[in-house]
Amino acid sequence: MTDNPMPEHAAARPQDGYTPVFSDQVRTIVYVAGLIASIVGLGFMCFGHPEIGGFVSTAAGAIAGGFGVAYNPLRLAGK
Repeated sequence: MTDNPMPEHAAARPQDGYTPVFSDQVRTIVYVAGLIASIVGLGFMCFGHPEIGGFVSTAAGAIAGGFGVAYNPLRLAGK
């Protein structure tokens, strides 16, 4: 047992072998565009067009996932 209260998976350690395909700038743009598209999709779902809103939100998530974009605070700990 150690005295360190931080779990092992949350400890800041380098990600050996991880090299993103897209630059930080491209991933940030895709993240923001996906976030905006998800909010627009939620608006469609709440105000009368759930099928369109569901498609927009799902497509936004799929595109962001395809670019390797995800909000991951544990990955940011090493920056």
